[in-house]
Amino acid sequence: MYKNIIFDMGNVLIEWNPQNIVAKFTDDKDKIDKITGALFEIPEWGKLDEGTVSEEEILNIAKSKLSEDYYEVLEEVFDNWHYCLPVVFETNTLVKELRKKGYKIYLLSNACQRFSIFKRDIPCLKYMDGGVISYQEKCCKPNKEIYQKLLDRYNLNPSECLFIDDLEANCNGAKNAGMDVYRYDGNFEKLLGFLKSKNIDI
Repeated sequence: MYKNIIFDMGNVLIEWNPQNIVAKFTDDKDKIDKITGALFEIPEWGKLDEGTVSEEEILNIAKSKLSEDYYEVLEEVFDNWHYCLPVVFETNTLVKELRKKGYKIYLLSNACQRFSIFKRDIPCLKYMDGGVISYQEKCCKPNKEIYQKLLDRYNLNPSECLFIDDLEANCNGAKNAGMDVYRYDGNFEKLLGFLKSKNIDI
């Protein structure tokens, strides 16, 4: 019997599509592809979520992979990407409904320091009972440590928790911490069907 529902953020509560983000600043396909690769697809981007690298370092790494004629768009993207994260309406509404039903709701997400800015644009966060964000903890999913931090901080029994994430590795991390999981693929009706199969009536 679930008492706690734990949500990932990217591609669950908000859209995370780096190419779409870059496309808001240029319609040049070459620039979209190369800036996406040089900024969002480098291994160091994950260290930004981990809180172990500075924004300045990330920007310099991205610049080192591009010629100077890309810098203007790159810098505009880098300064503003956190304003380009559309909310997923269905799952935001689901959080509110689950809270009304009496479930405890938590956030467990890999995110960098700019979460402190863009969190105000995610309406469902006000219905949550707490959360753990990777940059604040200096560790990321799927590291077991971050799941344990959530469980310990809110005194949660993992066998009473359902974790919803879009990435298999992160779901496996939650399983290793003793939680049930649901991998969200963007099909909201399928998610509702799963919840109903677990006697969660929405």
